Amino acid sequence: MTSFLTQTGLSAVIIGILVGIIPGCGPQIIFVTLYTKGLIPFAALLANAISQDGDALFPLIAIDKKSALWATILTTIPAIITGLIAYFIEINFF
Repeated sequence: MTSFLTQTGLSAVIIGILVGIIPGCGPQIIFVTLYTKGLIPFAALLANAISQDGDALFPLIAIDKKSALWATILTTIPAIITGLIAYFIEINFF
């Protein structure tokens, strides 16, 4: 997985967003670890952090699944935009 993420920068951003949809803090810890070891670009970490709802999504899923879905959608859209912008800035300027 690590060789795949380092070779495919834009795919790493998309994977970061998709993993961020998973509720809980575990995926975020994994992405921070991968970034500190230099295995993913900063844009993937940023996109994952924005799309991550954390443990706060668990009670919302239990109370109202429709609201949990909308909360996930509303954090995923800015994650896509910001992650892609950060990825292209990172490629063009650094």
